[in-house]
Amino acid sequence: MKLKLIYPEWGHFPLLYRRFIPVLGPATIAALTPDEWEIEFIDERIETLNIQNDADLVGISLMTSQALRAYEISSAYRALGIPVILGGVHVSLAPEEATAYADAIIIGEAEEVWIKLLDDFKKNQLKKIYKCTRPVLNPPLPRWDIICSGKGYLPMNALQISRGCPVNCEMCSVPQSFGTDFRMRDINSLHKELDASAKYLFIVNDNLYLSKRRSGEFLNLLKDSSKEWVGLAPLKIGEDKWFLELLMKSHCWAMYIDLSPWISAGLNEVIDDVQVKKAGEYISRIREYNIKVIASFVFGFDHDEKDIFEKTVSFAKKHEIEEVEFHILTPYPMSRLYERLKSQGRLITDKFSEYTTSQVVFKPAKMTPDELYEGYISAWKEFYADEYEDSSNGPMIRTFRCFPMKKDDVIQFNGERWVEAVFKRENTNKCIEN
Repeated sequence: MKLKLIYPEWGHFPLLYRRFIPVLGPATIAALTPDEWEIEFIDERIETLNIQNDADLVGISLMTSQALRAYEISSAYRALGIPVILGGVHVSLAPEEATAYADAIIIGEAEEVWIKLLDDFKKNQLKKIYKCTRPVLNPPLPRWDIICSGKGYLPMNALQISRGCPVNCEMCSVPQSFGTDFRMRDINSLHKELDASAKYLFIVNDNLYLSKRRSGEFLNLLKDSSKEWVGLAPLKIGEDKWFLELLMKSHCWAMYIDLSPWISAGLNEVIDDVQVKKAGEYISRIREYNIKVIASFVFGFDHDEKDIFEKTVSFAKKHEIEEVEFHILTPYPMSRLYERLKSQGRLITDKFSEYTTSQVVFKPAKMTPDELYEGYISAWKEFYADEYEDSSNGPMIRTFRCFPMKKDDVIQFNGERWVEAVFKRENTNKCIEN
């Protein structure tokens, strides 16, 4: 039997190299699938999907920005009589929507239900909904050998050291997807996965500082490896010399930090226990430990004035931030932000395929939707003036400011594919039906 796993086109995102980082979800599903199944994986971010009658079962993993494309693919395969399974974060957030486009959906984490689903399929007893009922503690080793074969990805793997988050930030959907209990993986399981991973790692947890002592156990493993990695944490790490030293010794080359709140706040305000006036000091201190900063800035909060775009770019340039990404505030389904904007009548559309962080889907408080979008574009253009290119879908940025491989090394490793494939796909149909 043949299983075809598909990762749909994820919409426009300006930083081109991000498309060439392999994704964890399909690699985990491949690991859960018994050897009797032949597995084919298609990543629409970098290759064209040919829809034809060439599989017994299709599995599609999707985020909110991929929903429309995923439903198009699913409908095409179902028209050929091939059953389709939908899973991933968006399915967990909008299951009623997803069920209309699938033979079965998975709500929550797949590890508990995937084998049962495959058994039901073989018996022709596939259920409409499979739902995780207990937390997953130690997922299997991802099958990167299957997922990465022939793709030309960067030599980088995603790794998740814990699941769940008790914080429940207004615009975040992680608690709704993975629960509110913080679940750290067993250190031996992490050790095995680390040994099987590529040279570079992306630690995908949203906040490594959430339980710094427990995260520290894993970072101590990294100290003895040659793996270099990037992760996510709050600016507060800039005051914690113990944690910064551990990051440096564990070969962390960059940290992804959301700096949005520090732009429009007053100098005497305190955010996440950090004085706003010390933001620059903390950024500098992080760099003292040879850790670069990848800054995320989100536009569209209710307190954002029309000058927020200029202020943000000036801040990023003043502090010489190595890599920046800009986003439009996006109210993901089931998040507290979504519920608030919906109750206020401020949602412009409920088409989740437009919830990409590069489109305006709500009415901002202190500017028009057009002003928010134009300011977002201008920020990309001004910060990346030397690397910026226009495309039909929005800004295109060719940069490797924050990746440990030099651009020439990437080209040698991967040919020109990391640029050419993306630009080519911007102007071609992403799906060919035979």
